[in-house]
Order: sequence, then structure tokens, then C-alpha cells
Amino acid sequence: MPVHSSVSPDGTRWPVVLALLAGGVLAAVHVGKVPPVLPTLSDDLGLGLIQGGFVVSTFYLLGMTLGLMTGVLADRLGRRRLVLAGLVSLCAGGAAGSLADGFAALLASRVLEGLGFMAVSVSSPALVVAASAPRDRPRTLALWSMFMPTGIALGLVAGSLTAAPEAWRGLWLAVAALTLAGTLTVTRMTRGLAAVHGPPPGSPWRVLGETLGRPRLLLLGAVFCAYAFQWIAVMVWLPTFLPAALGVGATTAALMTALVVIANVPGNYLGGRLLQRGVGLGRLVPGVSAVMALCAIGLFTEVLPPTARVTLVLVFSLTGGIIPAALFASAPARAASPGHLAAANGLLMQGSNIGQFLGPPLVAGAVTLAGGAWSGALAPVLTAAALTALAGVLAGPTGRS
Repeated sequence: MPVHSSVSPDGTRWPVVLALLAGGVLAAVHVGKVPPVLPTLSDDLGLGLIQGGFVVSTFYLLGMTLGLMTGVLADRLGRRRLVLAGLVSLCAGGAAGSLADGFAALLASRVLEGLGFMAVSVSSPALVVAASAPRDRPRTLALWSMFMPTGIALGLVAGSLTAAPEAWRGLWLAVAALTLAGTLTVTRMTRGLAAVHGPPPGSPWRVLGETLGRPRLLLLGAVFCAYAFQWIAVMVWLPTFLPAALGVGATTAALMTALVVIANVPGNYLGGRLLQRGVGLGRLVPGVSAVMALCAIGLFTEVLPPTARVTLVLVFSLTGGIIPAALFASAPARAASPGHLAAANGLLMQGSNIGQFLGPPLVAGAVTLAGGAWSGALAPVLTAAALTALAGVLAGPTGRS
């Protein structure tokens, strides 16, 4: 059965697409809620720096190890089933985390949330494709790519406004409750999408091998890895960089960081529109990488005034948003078959999480080696930009290869 068989005669089922986007945004809020409240959370539970680091990095560790296998599982068991199971897991993890009395309980709840996040983020794009008319798929997948920056920004804002010592527990419960409401909505809106396309033939290991045997799909994963490396490294260290560079307070820096993160969203939309207008991946990714590299140079050197540097980091994030949209929209044409689409998205997410895991510590190490000068961040960030451009050129031609 063709993957577009569930699309209504009138075209794209936009309410379904928006419901799936809402589910993805809620999943990403579980990522963004942690950094702003980590100091008060650590004080409340008596966590050290290393333990706090594990609380933050759990999602990335799960994503960099289980992304592809989660996609294979979704293709075998059903994408809708995995999305709903993931949302339930996020609800349960958030509720359990609000009751945590120590590191072990909190970490276990974060693992539960992380598994749910992977299930939602890997499986949802295939349902978005199923609900979209072929002509609209670049646009709907670009819309889907907004889930991550939107959810992280909302989590950062909510966390920044949560100042009381134990208020983080209320935040955890509130996000879990919203996710439960989202689960009910997605359940209702996606009825009829469960059997859009049967699973690919053969064992899960065969699906895994067929996915890994697509060179241009692997290159998409490499693009996402190198892009995520530079983007997340800048976003993670921005709350530290802004007070030092601009003299703003911690709360202001956190809110400014949320604004920079949300600037990624219009870039996501622009990426979909450019692809729809025929701008190829081989031109799009190198061009965006060049702009991001120039912005990074202006940001991390002290030549420009503070207002110009803030403008550059906004442009860095906005322009960068083009890349995830282009990657999600390009994945269906590079998957082994429509039945392998969740596995293809899993590969993309695995690449993204590897970059997100490696970026912050390597940039921090480079700054330390530079004697604390933020110009030291340029070496790893510019290297990642160059690798993003190179992989984008090589991944450019379409086709299932």
C-alpha cells in the first residue's frame, strides 16, 4: 500500500500534522525544562556537578545509542503505537521525577522520559508523511522540524520563571499533565493512520542493515551530527557567555538564550519553502554552514560591539534552522523504502544526538585550552561547520542510494 494512501481526497490533513507537532513540542519541553532549574534541583536533592551532568545528558546518551534501533522498532511494531507509547512514557517519567528523593530516582525518571522522547521524535515524521499530500511533504516535514527548538525554548522560559527551591517539582508535574493532554489529542487525531504502510519484510536486523547500507542517508546523519555539534554548543554555553560578554544577569541571560533558540523556528519554515522551490540540499547546506561560520567568528571574537554580537547569534540560530528542515524533508527519498522511514529518521536523530553530546564538552575544552578566552571556541565550531558543508555536498543528489 503506498505511503500516501491515508491522505484525504482534499489533500493534507493539517489537524493531524499539527497534533503530531504539538506532541513533539511537548516531548522537547522535557529536554528544555532541566537546565534553568538544575542549580535549585541539585540543592534540593544534594546532587554534585557530575550527577547534575548525568541528569542533563541522559537524553543525549539514549539518543546516540538507541536512535536507529528505535526507528527499526517503530517500523516493525507500528509508528503510531510507538508515538503513543513514547508520550505515555514521558508522562510517567515526569510524574515520577516530581516525587524523586535522590539521584537514583531522578535518573531513573529521566531514562523513562528519554526513552519516550526518542519514540516520539523518531516515529512521528512517518505519521506526518502519512497525513500529507505529496506536494506538501517538504512543508509539513519542515513544520515538524520546529518541534525541538520550540519545545526547548518553552522549557527554558518555564524553568527560568521557576525560582523557588522546590518549584521544579511543580514544573515537572505541570509538563507531565500537559503531555497527558497531548497524548489524548494525538490518540484521537491519528486514528486511521496506524495501518498506512506495512512493516518492511525481514527481521529487524535486515531492516537495520538495509538502512545502514544507504550512503546518502548516512551522509544526512553526518550533516545532522556536525550541525547539532555547533548549534547546541553555542546554545548550551550562551547563558555563561552572555553575562561575561554583555554584563547581564543570569535570568536575563536564560531568557535571551530562549529567544535565540526560538529564532531557529522561522529557519525551519524557510528550509521547507526553499526545498519546495527546488533549492537542492547540495547548495542549501553549504550556504547555511558558511553563514553560521561567519556568525560564529563575529560572536566569539571581541571586535564587534555587544549589540552586533547578539544580532549575530540570532542570525546563527535562525539560519541554522534551515538545515534540520532540509534533512527531515530529504529523508523519505533516501530511505530504503517508505516502510523504512522511521529507521531513516532514527538514524538522523542518532546523528543529531551524537553531535549534541560531543559539542558542549569539546567547546568547553577548547575554551579552557585558550586560557578561558571564548575565541577558543572557534576551532571546534568552524571545524563542525566545514564538516557540515562537506557532508551536505556529498549527500546532495537524491535517490534511494
